[in-house]
Amino acid sequence: MKKTLQARVAANALELARHGVPRAPFYLTGQVGGQPFSVHAEGERVILTRAQGERQEVDLVPPAPASNAAELPLPVCPVGEVTSLTEAVADAAPRAPGESPLDEGLRQLQAAFPTAEGGPS
Repeated sequence: MKKTLQARVAANALELARHGVPRAPFYLTGQVGGQPFSVHAEGERVILTRAQGERQEVDLVPPAPASNAAELPLPVCPVGEVTSLTEAVADAAPRAPGESPLDEGLRQLQAAFPTAEGGPS
């Protein structure tokens, strides 16, 4: 019995020296849609086995980003504020009380569409 234990300890020491501390085993089994499957580790590889015995290696590394991905255009107003309109108003000359930026447009409309009496409404 002592010789058997010594041989076993020597074999374990040799295995540890060659491969390091063994990893904890990984095995998962179940059913999806009534079809049985199992997933287990073989060294650094993960293997999926289906009901028919078909084996497939599962790649656990995320896919590489696509090199031909289209760049997104820059946002028109990234902070949600349309600045082009406020800059134009800020650059305009100050108006007198009672005046509006719409006054000129209203005068043009009244000139284009006179009332039935011939004058502005």
